Amino acid sequence: MRVTNSPASRKRRNRMLQAAKGFRLKRSKLYRYASDAVDHGRQYAYRDRRVKKRTFRYLWQARINAAARTAGITYSRLIEGLKAAKCELDRKVIADIAAQDNAAFLQIVKLAQDSLKAKAAAPKKDDLVEIEGVGPKIAQALNAAGITTFAQLAATSVTRLKEILATGGEHLKQWDPTTWPEQAALAAKGDQAAFDKLKAKLKGGRRA
Repeated sequence: MRVTNSPASRKRRNRMLQAAKGFRLKRSKLYRYASDAVDHGRQYAYRDRRVKKRTFRYLWQARINAAARTAGITYSRLIEGLKAAKCELDRKVIADIAAQDNAAFLQIVKLAQDSLKAKAAAPKKDDLVEIEGVGPKIAQALNAAGITTFAQLAATSVTRLKEILATGGEHLKQWDPTTWPEQAALAAKGDQAAFDKLKAKLKGGRRA
């Protein structure tokens, strides 16, 4: 005997017709048409939930940009400054402040401008991974120890470098930093030819 499980089938169809309630003509009454209409509607809803987010972001950006230019700064520089200041206000809140509270928005602009000035005054970091024998983990350990530029690395003694590596565990402790200050001195001077020539003689930071 063939079992059709009619109660479950009826429940499924009723659920689909309930979802199509309010649709015009057959699409709210007949299962086949209702199923197609609901499937299409759900696809459009999925797409437009994301379009809605995108549209509102455009609106917030336009509002912030208009207010920022009035205050003497561009939108991109304002956002850059707020990121540097680690400001946690999102664009929705900033746009609302820009539209309703000009004094508060000017304080936000001042915060961004101060952060940009501090960022420009701070010494730029060098990519220490360019040093033969220095990988991302070692560069991270050096940065944590306050060594962020080639000049700083060149001025650091080998003994101090070994101490920094020792704090990073056995994996970092095994590396030999003897040539790192020498390499960093050439990189700091901008002598790329001599720097590349020295690196060619090294393997893992050691002289081959």
